[in-house]
Amino acid sequence: MTETSWSTYIQQLSQQQHLTDDARKNADRLLKNQFLFDSPYAMEPTQVSYTMNPITWQQTPNGDPEWLYMLKRQEYLLDLLEAYYETGRSDYQAKMKALLFSWIDENLAVPATWRTIDTGIRLLNWTAVVANLLEDQQLSREEQARIEEAVNVQATYLQQNYTEKFDISNWGVLITTGILVYAARFSKVLPPAIVQWAQQKFETELDLQVDAQGMQWEQSPLYLLEVWRSTLAVIAAQQRAEVAVAPIVLTKARAMQQMITQYVKPDLLLLQQGDTDAIRIDSLYNASAAILQQASPLEQRLAPIVDFGLLELAHQQWQLPAKTETKTPLPKEFAAPTSGNYFWRSDWGEHADYWHVFNGDLGSGHGHAALGHVDLTIGGQDVLVDPGRYTYVDGTERRQLKSVAAHNTVMLDHRAFSLPNDSWKYRYVATPLNHALVDFAGGQAVKLTFLDHSQTVPAVVTRLFISLSQERLWLIVDMIHHPGQHSLKRFWQVAPQLTVTQSDTVYQLGDIANFALTDDQVWASQQLFSPRYNTLEHLTRLESETIFTDFTVQAAVLSPRQQPVTITPIAAQQSGDRDAVVPQRLATGFRVDLDSERNFLVTLQPENTIVGRKLYWFDGTEAYGSLNILERQGQQVAQHFQVF
Repeated sequence: MTETSWSTYIQQLSQQQHLTDDARKNADRLLKNQFLFDSPYAMEPTQVSYTMNPITWQQTPNGDPEWLYMLKRQEYLLDLLEAYYETGRSDYQAKMKALLFSWIDENLAVPATWRTIDTGIRLLNWTAVVANLLEDQQLSREEQARIEEAVNVQATYLQQNYTEKFDISNWGVLITTGILVYAARFSKVLPPAIVQWAQQKFETELDLQVDAQGMQWEQSPLYLLEVWRSTLAVIAAQQRAEVAVAPIVLTKARAMQQMITQYVKPDLLLLQQGDTDAIRIDSLYNASAAILQQASPLEQRLAPIVDFGLLELAHQQWQLPAKTETKTPLPKEFAAPTSGNYFWRSDWGEHADYWHVFNGDLGSGHGHAALGHVDLTIGGQDVLVDPGRYTYVDGTERRQLKSVAAHNTVMLDHRAFSLPNDSWKYRYVATPLNHALVDFAGGQAVKLTFLDHSQTVPAVVTRLFISLSQERLWLIVDMIHHPGQHSLKRFWQVAPQLTVTQSDTVYQLGDIANFALTDDQVWASQQLFSPRYNTLEHLTRLESETIFTDFTVQAAVLSPRQQPVTITPIAAQQSGDRDAVVPQRLATGFRVDLDSERNFLVTLQPENTIVGRKLYWFDGTEAYGSLNILERQGQQVAQHFQVF
């Protein structure tokens, strides 16, 4: 396709609103030397614009070193390129060229100010820009030689500074991606040995980092997104150059698209887990579907826009998502046991119920202290949330948002089971032991167990998340085995748009949900909430606490606002000796009361009974087994779900 016809195609996409207006807005700022990093997929976006004339490449205007890293990645060059295509105005192209050479003039000779990740990203961003300048004959031989020298210096730097730890880091993928994308477009610029090295490393990285279900080990959807987007860039560039794409690259890219689909909530925002922002990924998702030829029903709900950077690398006219049914429906339930993530939703519409629970390995420094965490959306409205990341600058806010208390999980004796040490490291972490999903006729149950090493003797924590999906009831049951007297705290981060009020023993979460707990004490506090990097708000956190000896089991239940609900602990009676006191660790239960005398009885036998009969009675109903759920009218059983 000629450059003229390609420009016409981009203009048509823009006129048809298949490209966002973000690029033109940023390009106009750049003409005035105003820098604001607000692109949809910026890893560390900013909300304040800074004018730099001249650019001070080594001095951050706001004290955050991440700002300089964003400046040096030069993703904004693609905004100028897109604006040039859309308008034909040469000032956009001239500014694009000037900024590219400004980096070379002020940075090439001082590699001590570089980082490998930013260098790899910069090479990727330069690829389409240099191609355009060459095709439009905007580079002299001397300028072309300077660019080629700069590219080789950076690629050599990346190879020489690559360490083994990058094999399992998003940094490694972003390093090798830059080399491979540039080499695909300009096959004679980089030495074959470096390109072969990058290809081998890239395949190793994807093999090690991305599991068979598409989750990237760092346990952050945002960094999964970065690895996915980078992988798509390599595929697009190599396909355009008619270079064979390695099978593992295609396999992992397809798995990542399937995985990221689960993280798209009913409101189309990305679920916040680990270091992640609440962003929409419509343009990237549509680009992935086109590059991989992997259409998805989710596209029917997304805005019909595409990622310009990937489109430019592919240089193909894509068929935009058709608003018709695709043949393969998306699963409503998705179990990812390797990474410890479980997802369920009632449907793929905007008013769906949706939940996610987590009990996997910490991952990298992007992972948070979130074992046992649950996210819940009712009727398309967030109810229990993860409060985000806010900043990478070490300090109170950073550590608080990574902490146990910032997640919907538990704490023993006021000691965090995983404790951040600074912005990236941990002093110690808990160990996930087991997690399993069981489907039953009335819903789903996820059992999560982890080992809390903060105690003198490690404590075993078991969480049950029970979704009675047909009834739209969600129960969280916590069981703690730990000798001696202890405190159990539980934390509940309520979505910031919801006002929390109390009526008797039940809390109303806006007009969306009811929330009832069994804990001895419950109170509200204020917690930080960050929907996007460098953005700080607040939410209401409910906290609860119970003092116990040796063992405790506590429960909570959520229901839609229109469904009244209460929860009551039920003491068990042992068959053959009804008057004896039964320890909770042997048998206990809860009754969830609805209106019209309907209730759900939940019975538990956490430990095996080895003295006396193994059959127990709970509120007039007999039961045996680790977990039973009985739907009743009064004490009359209508349905019995034997779960464990």
